[in-house]
Amino acid sequence: MNYHIHKAVVIGSGTMGAALAAHLANAGVPVTLLDIVPNGAPQGDKAARNKIVNEGWDRCIKAKPANLMSSDLKTFVTLGNLEDDFGVIAEADWVIEAIVENLKIKADLMTRIDVIRKPNAIVSTNTSGIPVKDIAEGRSKEFKKHFIGTHFFNPPRYMKLLEIIPTADTSKDVVEFISHFGEVRLGKGIVLCKDTPNFIGNRMAQPSG
Repeated sequence: MNYHIHKAVVIGSGTMGAALAAHLANAGVPVTLLDIVPNGAPQGDKAARNKIVNEGWDRCIKAKPANLMSSDLKTFVTLGNLEDDFGVIAEADWVIEAIVENLKIKADLMTRIDVIRKPNAIVSTNTSGIPVKDIAEGRSKEFKKHFIGTHFFNPPRYMKLLEIIPTADTSKDVVEFISHFGEVRLGKGIVLCKDTPNFIGNRMAQPSG
């Protein structure tokens, strides 16, 4: 199976999610960054409905050291929200989830993605501690085949390590492709991890005793 990444979506515009969108832009990948709509934001008021994602992206591009290799690369990034712009996921080759570390919220999001994702679209989670298989629980066979953990470290432009965490259902072709893309296009050092709590990097960083 041949895979490619022509369009990506990152869900979650916090420090990590926005920086991931920036680093995909660094690699020349058009990416849409999505986040939730603020409570009470009226229909049709795009500025109000995109307030969270706009603020997250603004912090990202002002951060030091810079997340973007050039300010011109911000043209690769489109901003949206998870209600009005969810349809962009249907066109994405890779969807990266980088939202709050809450299993139910992540699982509910995956349910929505499962309905709309195109065949062979890869979906990954940037969770640092929740078992990857739990996030995909109850999803379709094809979703699980294309679902994988991609644990980046912050800031992703500068931190070399990328932990790849397949489940028992993840296709070997997906593992190989994402590992290759992460190394060649994103400049990462790839470590294949078992789906155990905190994977490798965070477990090593925790004090013993």
